[in-house]
Amino acid sequence: PLAYSLLIGHRPEAQRALGVVVILAGLAAFYVPHMRAPVTSAGSNPRQAILLALAAAFFWGLAIVVIDNGSRVSVTGTLAVSQVPQVIVALAVVLATAPRSYAGLTGRSTAILVGAGLSLGLANVAFFTAAQEGSLGLVSVLASFSPMVTALLALAVVKERMSRSDVVALVVVIVGVALVVA
Repeated sequence: PLAYSLLIGHRPEAQRALGVVVILAGLAAFYVPHMRAPVTSAGSNPRQAILLALAAAFFWGLAIVVIDNGSRVSVTGTLAVSQVPQVIVALAVVLATAPRSYAGLTGRSTAILVGAGLSLGLANVAFFTAAQEGSLGLVSVLASFSPMVTALLALAVVKERMSRSDVVALVVVIVGVALVVA
């Protein structure tokens, strides 16, 4: 979305552009150390996970650009239409892997997952409404702060530990966000 915004002529002011660069540097500082992590004995491959995450980022970015263009006509209509294929794919995956894919889900964990789905829906509405009001590129860069929010929530809720480099990356991203919104 940032590249698309630049391509169609949106040019952020110098301070916001600097903020974008700082945010991207902070995100790189967050991800690069994890790419260097060794493959674990359990078969987990951090490099492969990050490459798949980058592929997801590309496809999310592409979807965001397309949905943004549709939301200029109708945010709610575009979101409703764009969510149908996601529901179909999710149902196909669940049905193809059932019942082992959801074995062990309790009422509480199901409620938490429904809450996560509602959060994603609200995030989509907020994101595309914000993009209508401002530059898609800047809104996307600010939304890229979400992994840092996730890291902070993991720290607070599930007591995950953050490495020193993760903390530094978080501070750098916060500084970048401050530059963008100031």
